[in-house]
Amino acid sequence: MRVHSAEKIKELKKLRKRGYSINELVEKLLIPRTTVWHHIRNVKILPKYLPILNAKRGGSAKLKQKNWEIARIKAQELLKSPNKNFLIAITMLYWGEGSKKVCEFINSDGKMIKLYLTVLRKTFNIPEKDIKPTMRIFSGMDKKECLNYWSHITKISKDKFLVRFNDGGKRGRTKYGMCRITIKKGSNVLKLMHSLRDQIFEKIMKEI
Repeated sequence: MRVHSAEKIKELKKLRKRGYSINELVEKLLIPRTTVWHHIRNVKILPKYLPILNAKRGGSAKLKQKNWEIARIKAQELLKSPNKNFLIAITMLYWGEGSKKVCEFINSDGKMIKLYLTVLRKTFNIPEKDIKPTMRIFSGMDKKECLNYWSHITKISKDKFLVRFNDGGKRGRTKYGMCRITIKKGSNVLKLMHSLRDQIFEKIMKEI
């Protein structure tokens, strides 16, 4: 279970009081939806922010539906492009190893991380400022060596990495720990991933 700092939980509650929706809190603070709900369920929205939150709730369903339709159309277009094979590869990778609720991909295999990032950059046109790398390492690993490795693989400066040490999970047989790539405000990218997955699956099943 991931433990979040007291400062982050304090910020979570502060933003909630100001009318931030659960989805906005998940995207802004990169905290799982269940954790957000656990900490805000008894937080009272300040009266002056209630109209803002109610307006978001009223339009959220229509906006969500619209964004899903945009993702579906975009997926169709991409699968007709010259990058089709790259897209199939990254979609299968994400289907197996990616998060289902936020746009995150984590792996200990440098080749997988490198391929994932290459397609994000060249096909999805994700700007560098929205790519957030995290390195997870465990006791017995050389932090400097691991950071040099993942920085080389991702082509991201070492000072951009968030480093987590012994924060859960198992070391297994990894030599350099694990790398997690998070897309900031990546809800629409996640919808696109899901749309690609569904359309690729449907196409394969029709051809079998």
